[in-house]
Amino acid sequence: MNALPRALLCTLPALLLLTASPARADLPHESMYLTRSEIPDESLRGVIGIGFVSVFTGLEQVLDGQEPLPIRGFDGEIPVFVPGEDGFTPDGTRSLSAARPISGWDYDFTALRKFPAVEQRGDYVHVVINARTNERAWLRLNKDNGKKPQVGFTTFASREWAWSGIDVHHLAPKSETRLYGAPRPEARWHSLSPSRPARREGAVVGDLRIIKTHGNFMQVGELINLDEELAPVGWVPINDENGVLLIWPVYAPMC
Repeated sequence: MNALPRALLCTLPALLLLTASPARADLPHESMYLTRSEIPDESLRGVIGIGFVSVFTGLEQVLDGQEPLPIRGFDGEIPVFVPGEDGFTPDGTRSLSAARPISGWDYDFTALRKFPAVEQRGDYVHVVINARTNERAWLRLNKDNGKKPQVGFTTFASREWAWSGIDVHHLAPKSETRLYGAPRPEARWHSLSPSRPARREGAVVGDLRIIKTHGNFMQVGELINLDEELAPVGWVPINDENGVLLIWPVYAPMC
């Protein structure tokens, strides 16, 4: 995937790729579906990015005067696969309603859910389809614009996360992480928590966004306005020393 121009960040396709900050009523609002205590460490260990699954939730076309079906939620079946010596082969389907994503939103006839992704092989991505139980599934990436479930993936190393929001507390133990002065574990740091929020020039940062990734760190900055570059604040670790995920990119409005 190529980096997206800022002008396109207001479009729905871009919203499905980027990803809670205060949201306008006419824009998606991302919700966290599981608390940290509901997610075992193994569901967050070795995560390399985020898998996205979106489904069409609008009304079906009315045929021959029939009443339209009610608006659906995040349901239906999604094909899953198993890897082998000759590539991937189908392994039935999984119920989307039984999936347990970490976050997502419902917006404009689309329900989007976000899952930890632990591996990618070509057009297939291995996701934690149930973050409560660490159940995993191989899904096939697709970008069709039909009504079948759409699957996407963005690695944490991707530049596409630039200008995205970031939740640094939800997955961190006791909601506390570290803010480093440089992307090195030996660099100076201080604690970051809801009671000790990120600050820049002495003032609390109002809108924390991702600037870029370097190794196991994400540089974060403050959104001043859309005509200026993000003002750097520091670096947060992506995983802890045991490889357990600490951060979660979230949708943040760009228009």
